Amino acid sequence: MAKSPRKKITADERKDWRNLPLEHWNTLSVQTMVADLNREHYGVEKYVPNRGYGYEQGVIKRVLNEYGAEAVRETIERSFAEYRPSADYPQLTAGFLLTYMLPRIMPRVLAEMETAKRRQAAESEAPSISELVDWL
Repeated sequence: MAKSPRKKITADERKDWRNLPLEHWNTLSVQTMVADLNREHYGVEKYVPNRGYGYEQGVIKRVLNEYGAEAVRETIERSFAEYRPSADYPQLTAGFLLTYMLPRIMPRVLAEMETAKRRQAAESEAPSISELVDWL
């Protein structure tokens, strides 16, 4: 039986970052997430990227390739939880948070992800209750 061709993901689907599986995230997903969170957290209707869209897309692509979408998403969420807008900086741009906040937040995110992965591996290798009962 022949495999069916994989469905191409549209730009609109990539913008639906809340429902898009992380393995399909790209720069558009991240920029849309940041713009949406600015609107939700700070009431910023018009997202203005740091140093232009090209610069921001380059930064996003680099960190997605280096750390993966799950770690980048968590870093963005934590950045919005910490950031306090001011009159001079009323929004949090992807370029700023991935350039200046990521070095402080990402190590904690990666450490927590590694701990969770180790815990899950240990739990899956642990004997089941019935195996323990049989052993005793």
